[in-house]
Amino acid sequence: MKKIIGLWMVFLLAGCSGATKKHASGCENSALYGYVNFCLPEMDGMTECRTQQGVQEVIQPYLASGPVLAYYLNSETYGQVDRLKDIPYEDYFLMYGEYRLENYYARETDLEQAQKDLEQTLFEEDSFDRISDRIEEYYRTMTVGKPALIEKYSPRPNVRTMIVLIKYMHEDGETSVVSAIDFILMKNRLFNLAYYVAYTGGKSIDGAKSKNNAFIDRLLDLN
Repeated sequence: MKKIIGLWMVFLLAGCSGATKKHASGCENSALYGYVNFCLPEMDGMTECRTQQGVQEVIQPYLASGPVLAYYLNSETYGQVDRLKDIPYEDYFLMYGEYRLENYYARETDLEQAQKDLEQTLFEEDSFDRISDRIEEYYRTMTVGKPALIEKYSPRPNVRTMIVLIKYMHEDGETSVVSAIDFILMKNRLFNLAYYVAYTGGKSIDGAKSKNNAFIDRLLDLN
C-alpha cells in the first residue's frame, strides 16, 4: 500500500538508526521533547529510524511544525529505507509533537482538548477537504471519502486513543488504512503516537489495537 502519513497531524524531525547506543539515562534510545527526555521502547521486529535520510525525506512536509520523536519500521521495510518515499509500505509507528508545546506544562484538560480538536479536523467537511488537498498535492494520492471513527478508548491513564479507517486512491488502485491515533500526556508533556497498517477486515483492526497498546505499555513503563 502507498505509505500515507496523516497530513491532518502536525509532526517534525527525528531519527532512524539500525544500531543502538546506550545513553546516560540507561535508555537504549531516547528523544528530547523540549527539555524533557523520553526513553523509546524496543519493539520486536521493528527498528526506530527517524534520522535515516529516507525517513527524513518522508517527514519533510511536517518539519516546519514540530519534532518527529520516533519512527519505527518493520524489518522488511527497513531494508529499503533509502528509497522509502518511492515504495509501498505499511506497519509503522510515528511519534511526534509540536514546537509550541515542547516546553508547555500540559494537563489532563489539554489532553481532552487535543482529542476534540482532531475530531473536528477529521470529521468537519471544510477542514477535511483542505487536508485531502494537501495529501493529493504531496503524495499524488487522494482520499475517497471522510475517515470513519471506529472506536475511542483510553488504554492507560493519560492516554486517549482513536481508531480511524480511511480510504485512499493512488496509481495502484484503492487502499483502506487503519490508523491508531494516540494523545499522550507524559512527564507533563503532550504529544502524539500514530500507528498505520492496511485494512484487511476486522482482524486488522484488532491487530492494530493490540500492537498500538503494546507500544503504549512499553513507552509508559520506560518513562
